[in-house]
Amino acid sequence: MEPLTPAKRLTAMAAAAALVVTAGVVAYRQLTEKPLGQLTRAGLPMLDLAVQLTDAEGNVLAAEGSRVANGEPAPEGDERCPALSGGDIASATAVDASVPRAGDCPRRAAWYVKKHPVALSLHFNDGAAFLNWWDRQPRLQALADDRFVHGLFFGLLQSLKVRAEQLNLDGLQGEFLQQLLRDALGADAELHYDMAHASQGWVLSYRRSASRYSDRAMPALAGLLAASGYRVGKLPQPILETRIGPQKLFFTEYQGRVYLAQGLEALLNVIDSVAPQTQAGAAPLSLTLRAEAFVGHLLPVFVGAAEYPLRWDFALTEGELGVLQLPPALWQTRLHGQLFEGVLASMPHDAFAGVAASLALPPTWTLDDWRGLATDGPATAPPSPEPAGIALIWDFNADSPAGAVGVIVANPGQPQASAAYVQYLKNPDLGAECAGGSLFLAASSESLLTRMKDACARQSLSPLDWQRGAEKSRWQAAQLAAFVNPGAGLRELFLAGGAGETAQDSNEFAPRWQQDYTNAKAAMRRDGDKLFAGLPIFSYAGRADTTGARLAGRLLAQ
Repeated sequence: MEPLTPAKRLTAMAAAAALVVTAGVVAYRQLTEKPLGQLTRAGLPMLDLAVQLTDAEGNVLAAEGSRVANGEPAPEGDERCPALSGGDIASATAVDASVPRAGDCPRRAAWYVKKHPVALSLHFNDGAAFLNWWDRQPRLQALADDRFVHGLFFGLLQSLKVRAEQLNLDGLQGEFLQQLLRDALGADAELHYDMAHASQGWVLSYRRSASRYSDRAMPALAGLLAASGYRVGKLPQPILETRIGPQKLFFTEYQGRVYLAQGLEALLNVIDSVAPQTQAGAAPLSLTLRAEAFVGHLLPVFVGAAEYPLRWDFALTEGELGVLQLPPALWQTRLHGQLFEGVLASMPHDAFAGVAASLALPPTWTLDDWRGLATDGPATAPPSPEPAGIALIWDFNADSPAGAVGVIVANPGQPQASAAYVQYLKNPDLGAECAGGSLFLAASSESLLTRMKDACARQSLSPLDWQRGAEKSRWQAAQLAAFVNPGAGLRELFLAGGAGETAQDSNEFAPRWQQDYTNAKAAMRRDGDKLFAGLPIFSYAGRADTTGARLAGRLLAQ
């Protein structure tokens, strides 16, 4: 055999190295692209779930058309192997998959999930643009680092700091969850909030094939960090449970997307209720708020449909907030050409949120008129040309930590008849006329009603006075206007917890522990004031046409 020359020997070595590298890449891709169920370790505790969807009253719903429930009955048990149940029921016998069970007893449970429309979804249409914008916002990052925010989201924020080295994840470095979340935002991520499951209602999903970090994160999550799992008949992959730092997480893969959630029930409800958007919006960031999650029983009458999604598009450019878009609806056909200015002038400038529409509510309506509205919907005749308006105000204060609601009704055509609106109030003392009867004010708390009366009488400010009247002409020309002042609302909630009390702050004769407590409370108050003062006001105004309503948004300084 002819000996190899040095050149041939180098060529053979290079070819062998290329084959080894190629084989390694192929093996790596085969490992990382495996379905989630094939990445779990052998012997992982699993609990089979018979998902039962329920309504708000706990009644079991039909499983037809569901993505997670297939109509199978709840498993039965006996004295030796009691039936297991869990989820959204008060009589749960299984908290998680680690429930002790005799070896020959079936590991199967009925899992009840409250079926409810998902309140809102945040769509990261351009994750890279969002991250670039966020990285250029030192003020917002400073707010996120505030001690008050850390107190509100302690568990999650602590978990974001856990490093891969602490989790013994070979080949990974740095904050594990933080890297995973940043990478997910660039992979068509959607963040959902299921209000029916409160603090456990946050669910993040993203497209696995578009996430580079998932190649390494999924084998680590499923193979090393998962402590238990759940199998749902209609889901092709198991739902795995893990704990990173103080935060418990549930995750699964469904139709090419990875779902990460704080609660198992919220995860199942989101998969069952929300299909991922098929086409990304033009704005880098969009928010969809589903009205059916809040006032579902009113939509068939006022909208003519069972669903009514409101969509906010955020431009993420300096000084521009974006656009609020409302689909066409029956109630928009009753909008007058202009809002009555007194309605806008009676909204307290420091309320948490408010919305105004150029709709008319006659004071002479009878019970038959309301019945006609409930059965037939809004009248089809065109509205009269004069200005009109109805406004709703949502506010928080120390006296009403759960929130107070105010209503303003314009009645310029029949001011002498405004007293008739009192018939709608359970407590007549919580209603008042203003502007000679052209406006009727009502509220669920005396403090909010007083502030509305002061604004109407020009004794305090309204949104028309923001930035020395810069918004006045825009709001006057609108048919619809809305604002959210998160700083005002959150500050009142913060003070409602006792942080605003100052009577004992200067008591030098109080016990040392009490002085330490009041000093800590004062420090929290200062941090909270700094945080809330930096939050802008979201101001929207616009008009409606046959294609729906479009409200342009602006960011206003406090």
